[in-house]
Amino acid sequence: MAATVTGADRFSRKTLDGDTRFLDPQVIARIGNIELVARFIVEGFLIGLHKSPYHGFSSEFSSYRKYVKGDAFRFIDWKVAAKTDRLYIKQFEDQTNTRTYVLVDGSASMRFGGDAARVDGSKSRGVPKWRYARDLAAAFAYLMINQGDAAGLAIFRDGPPEVVPTRGGNVHLHALLSVLGKSEPDSGTDTEKGLGALPERLARRGLVVLISDLLDDTARIINGLKGFRARRHEMIVFHLLAPEEREFPYRENIEFVDAETGQTLVAQGSYIGPAYQRALQEHVETIKRYCRAQDIDFVPLTTDELLSTALIAYLNKRQRMM
Repeated sequence: MAATVTGADRFSRKTLDGDTRFLDPQVIARIGNIELVARFIVEGFLIGLHKSPYHGFSSEFSSYRKYVKGDAFRFIDWKVAAKTDRLYIKQFEDQTNTRTYVLVDGSASMRFGGDAARVDGSKSRGVPKWRYARDLAAAFAYLMINQGDAAGLAIFRDGPPEVVPTRGGNVHLHALLSVLGKSEPDSGTDTEKGLGALPERLARRGLVVLISDLLDDTARIINGLKGFRARRHEMIVFHLLAPEEREFPYRENIEFVDAETGQTLVAQGSYIGPAYQRALQEHVETIKRYCRAQDIDFVPLTTDELLSTALIAYLNKRQRMM
């Protein structure tokens, strides 16, 4: 089932536990080690699922299930028990062997966000788009591999993408996270060129997770998606923007600088704002219509939003694949 508003909304986009630290991008951004970031997000998310009323949902995907009388004590996760006052059994069997390919936009426009998005001295609600996308990709990889699935990575820009092949296991996870940790956004955006050769390199059908601000020519973005659906991959498109890009709060006479070309434009924010909003809405709606027609989940994200929204959307999509 395609969705422009995904299954994440069945949870009303509320946090699944009483402690949002694990999923707050502002808190996570202060952690320097990317492996620690991934574990912090995923373990906090799973604890939130266990504490929520959706136990069947969580146990189906998290490599845990509720303890029942007769289960061996050695399989109980005592850390989870200490935090939740409930007993859960670790499950080690590979139930689905899903192959998930995470594609991350590494173009220079992904630097935008955080304090750099403000020009009036106020503090941004969000974090830089790259930091949000990188942390989310790391969390996906950690979650997939620790539940017995295989994960791959591609960081794309306007040329050949940087690719980590799809495998499972902790050694592979460390390698994938190392690539993410060393990468920085740069260069221009050409979604069609950056993604064009990837479908042929993905030998087996799987789930393709795209994380991007989609700030490119509309037709090039759609052409970049076509190859994956032609090869019958399932897809989720996470459209990631800073709050300022969605709301355009600028009102004064401001110099706008293109992050990819360096070109500048001096304009009255209040004058160009309505035209910007119309152009963005038309661009996004065209992509959403294509996604709806192709059975691709389209999930809008903002860089001040808890990462639970994206993680639940991923789990919902994976559930529908089974």
